[in-house]
Amino acid sequence: MALLRGIVWGLIGMLYAPLFTGFAELFEGLGFGHGTYIAAAALAGGVGAALYGAREVALIATGIGVLVGVLVLMLFAEHIAVFHVVLVASAVAGLVGLTVSFPARCSRHVPGKTMAGLATGALCGGFLALVEPFHPNPFPSFAVLAFLVSVNGVLYVSTVRWWLSLSRRLHCESRPCYIIESLVMATLAGVAAGSVWMMIGPLIDFEVGLWQSASASMHERIPMAILGGLFGGALAGMLLEFFRFSWVHDL
Repeated sequence: MALLRGIVWGLIGMLYAPLFTGFAELFEGLGFGHGTYIAAAALAGGVGAALYGAREVALIATGIGVLVGVLVLMLFAEHIAVFHVVLVASAVAGLVGLTVSFPARCSRHVPGKTMAGLATGALCGGFLALVEPFHPNPFPSFAVLAFLVSVNGVLYVSTVRWWLSLSRRLHCESRPCYIIESLVMATLAGVAAGSVWMMIGPLIDFEVGLWQSASASMHERIPMAILGGLFGGALAGMLLEFFRFSWVHDL
């Protein structure tokens, strides 16, 4: 079971790594400095928690985002900005969420899970932001992702039930399920469409500026980042099993 859980969390780490790397490059380009770690880790943690927690809704939304992103770029590559790609994908997925019925439990607790991911991500990113100035060189991508995925994963599993109870007390889940599903799908589809652009941006040479430079830098860092996420996730999964933490898949 420790090996199986290590494999599952290793795959989660491989998904988390591109999210964090893309957000980090964007925030660094915007001049966030060491606060880049906090913002990027929080967003990657929140999106990752929604992706992990929404089950089939997340899979469908991600598929819509990738499909719309590819189609829009194929048809309008030289006449469209990444913002438009994200907007179109979010609108399509949000409309699907409003009109198609899904099982309520597959996305009913996503607000609380997202809050947990945002909080634990910000905490881990804040630690990196505090200690990196005392290090002679910037932290390598492998080490950053190995730390974030492993520590963030353990913190998430340890605290997610408390965050779910808090979201209930705050009435975050009192809205109709189709509204929650629509918002979740719009967010995940937009992220997926933006990720498509970030991955292929340097190959098609358009929209020179922040997004283009962030995309190019992301391509340089992504191999070691994914390896770090894989290693950190596998380590976190095995430790969670060894110390008998809940799988939290029943939430």
